[in-house]
Amino acid sequence: MLMLTGACGADSGDDAGGLKQSATAEPASSASSASQQASGSRTSAAGKGLNQKDLDRLALTAHDVPGFTVKTVTGKGSPVNHDDLTTYRAVTPAPCRPVFAAAQLGSLHDFTAQVSQDIVSASDDLGSHASVGLTSYTLADARTVMTELRAALPKCATAEMRPSAAHPGAGLGYSDTQSRSVSGYGDETLAFDATQIINSGGPSIPITVLVVRQDSTIATFLSLNPFQPPTIPQDIVDAQLKKLA
Repeated sequence: MLMLTGACGADSGDDAGGLKQSATAEPASSASSASQQASGSRTSAAGKGLNQKDLDRLALTAHDVPGFTVKTVTGKGSPVNHDDLTTYRAVTPAPCRPVFAAAQLGSLHDFTAQVSQDIVSASDDLGSHASVGLTSYTLADARTVMTELRAALPKCATAEMRPSAAHPGAGLGYSDTQSRSVSGYGDETLAFDATQIINSGGPSIPITVLVVRQDSTIATFLSLNPFQPPTIPQDIVDAQLKKLA
């Protein structure tokens, strides 16, 4: 089984392998927005973001994804760590901090609630899997997270990004970032591929990341695979976004 690394560990990305793709991101319809406003516990109140109890309810269970095992790493009774923000904010080069944070299922902004989970196929010998992070912010911050990531991705195609040596996780880096066009999910959607590097000159592992904003909550899906192009199981994406809708 692959070793999961990062904020919750990670694995399961997607390129042409199953996620809906197009040239531009596609905003949610007004009917969808009206539906979200009607579902009180699933959307933020006055843009404040969900509390931990409400976000916990939206995290996946084994019942939601038959054939997969679900391990919760943070949230749902497990400690949530705000200190990772310090590490993300110490990444160099500075313009790539939002990309590094997204690859760790996070961002540069503090949050109101967080759940991260590792979801692994119970039957696939290759360990089809995904790390899924749900993070709730104020609505303004959630929008800013997406804006910052969108602006950072084109600047980081050739950069090797990692925290400075004084911070935890300094040995973990990312490089070779490439944006992918994807749409049809949530209010905003971004996706990218990259290479995870364990220590400078050490092993490199391809990763793929999908980031979806639904109201004030951001769902990040991440997969890695050293043996073949990583893909995020579509069943996991669909099940999680259905719960957020």
